[in-house]
Amino acid sequence: MRLNQEKFKNITEVLLKCELFENFDNKQIISIIECFSPKIYSFNKGDYIVMAGSRYQGLGILLEGNGVITKENAAGNRVMMNHIKPGSIFGEVIAFSGTEKWPSNVQAQTNCQVMFIENEMIINQCSDACSHHSQLIRNLLKSVSTRAIMLNRRVEYLSMKGINSKIACFLLEYMDKSGSNTFRLPVNRNEMAEFLNISRPSLSREMGAMRDMGIIEFHKEAVKIIDADKLKTMIEV
Repeated sequence: MRLNQEKFKNITEVLLKCELFENFDNKQIISIIECFSPKIYSFNKGDYIVMAGSRYQGLGILLEGNGVITKENAAGNRVMMNHIKPGSIFGEVIAFSGTEKWPSNVQAQTNCQVMFIENEMIINQCSDACSHHSQLIRNLLKSVSTRAIMLNRRVEYLSMKGINSKIACFLLEYMDKSGSNTFRLPVNRNEMAEFLNISRPSLSREMGAMRDMGIIEFHKEAVKIIDADKLKTMIEV
């Protein structure tokens, strides 16, 4: 589906927050998306936006709603890879790998709208050889590098010995990101357990113990770290 400028203005604000369009202004985004002729689809809560093993149709950008990227391990258990929100991109890591199938599931947690851009439209320079097309490719390479670092961080979590180590490291990391000892986690308790590869009851039990010890306070996704030094002593690698 080809987007006209009037329709595209409704989603420009979201795309301005997307890492793929870093350092772009409104006019540049409209211009380059018109070159790409992206396809936009709507999904209901619980729908699979893409399924592992299905045909790869291009790089995805979440325009509305929230979603989660998951993968099943050999035992059939679901492992959460990442949580996505408006402006998030997915599929960029495999975009130019030569694979023709999605390696993971992407599921809608709420009603969602998603834009897909075909790989060929990204790598083939447009007829105007516009500078912002080159900027987009640089942004894509930066995104792939960032994702590789994130996956490496995930491996570090999985290699930690104890449940307390994983939880403590996770909370300290988000405290650093927020710049405050009071912050909101971007995932709920089930998603946090999946990300850390621990059971939901174990997560609740250990976080409850940390609260009883006066190390943290929490309510749903809101967390306050009272004793960061104590959390640091819990981390074992």
